Amino acid sequence: QAIWVVYFASQSAGSQLVLGMSLEAVLCNTSLVNSYLEACRAAARKSNWLIEQSLRETTNAGGDTFTIEAHGDHPRTFSSRLHAEDVVVLARSLDLVLPCLVYLDVAHNLLRDAGAEELSRGLLGPHARQLRHLSVRGNDISSVGIAAVCAAAPLSPALSSIDVSQNPLEKTGGLMVISLVTSCDMRSIRLADTLADMDVVVGFASALLSSSSKLEVCDLENPRILTLQEEHTIHMGQMLRTNTFLSELHVGKHRIRSDGMRQLAHFLMENKTLRILDLRCNEIGSDGAVFLGDLLRQDCQLTHLDLSGNRIGEKDNLEGVTAIADALTSNRMLVHLDLNHNSLCGGALQILGRFVDQNSTLESLALFHNQWDQTSANKFHQILGDRARILPLSADFLTSEVDLRIDVCWMRDFQPKS
Repeated sequence: QAIWVVYFASQSAGSQLVLGMSLEAVLCNTSLVNSYLEACRAAARKSNWLIEQSLRETTNAGGDTFTIEAHGDHPRTFSSRLHAEDVVVLARSLDLVLPCLVYLDVAHNLLRDAGAEELSRGLLGPHARQLRHLSVRGNDISSVGIAAVCAAAPLSPALSSIDVSQNPLEKTGGLMVISLVTSCDMRSIRLADTLADMDVVVGFASALLSSSSKLEVCDLENPRILTLQEEHTIHMGQMLRTNTFLSELHVGKHRIRSDGMRQLAHFLMENKTLRILDLRCNEIGSDGAVFLGDLLRQDCQLTHLDLSGNRIGEKDNLEGVTAIADALTSNRMLVHLDLNHNSLCGGALQILGRFVDQNSTLESLALFHNQWDQTSANKFHQILGDRARILPLSADFLTSEVDLRIDVCWMRDFQPKS
């Protein structure tokens, strides 16, 4: 462990120089909760219950690092969310132990641009040398505030994961975040719902083509795509053909249609590293599902595929779901499949059930929000009750027999297999 010098401020005895203390020793000898509460009282600010809990758990657990999770949408802090002034107080109270901070999550608060600048000044930079994850999701931060974050992030040597989703960054802020792909050793960037446009999507695809990029998780959900030409899918596909690091990609609400799906499926046939593909809430119809079926029949390495909120079964069409279902008989990699909200009729669900019954590697299935009939309900009642399956199938629904009728019930707390 590194030996370092700390100037420890004491209210009663001025400043005391402590030499030769390790990070663990400083963390153990500093009451994090008391330091935070005293800083709040001095600044006449109300303390945040979640920050207190995080610091208290760190003190009780021991060790030489700590984390802070303070979500503004938590019931205990919903009416007392963090503002810029609270970030100043937090940074002041953690000044001594900032090198021990490894995880900082202040999502869904009210930091805005001023808070982002204070966070960049007080909680990022060379002093935060072990910080690995930062989340400022849903804080009403614009391109002005994100500029400060993007300037300070490369100075934090261990920072590898950042979440700036649900902030109105627009094109300018989105392009700033792209710079982190090559300027930092980033492994995860989440940029969903930020009013970014197609230039940001294309910029990300270009950045991920760089040999210096080692990004593993990329979330670009819901950009402002105003064209019907789907040229952004070509850029994403070309990136996926050569990228060897990306393992998780979220491209929901990209207005991908059949032709765009054809482009993506074609390029994905050459990709052997992508494991999670999120295509929710696009406009993929039966033709696009056929291209996906061709992909799944090949040497496809996808383990999680989310197709919820598309048009695969629209107008009682069976062609798309048949292609995907047929691919399941030969695919041995897919673990989770989500086909919710695809207008799948009873016949489509029966076809899917017949092929799922033949697949022994699929572990979880999300299917409840479709158009069930008694025949399809009976089929899945049999599958879910089959104890001879090598791996039991979990689903976002339960089936139960009541008065010679099979009822299908939604499971609120369903979690797909990881």
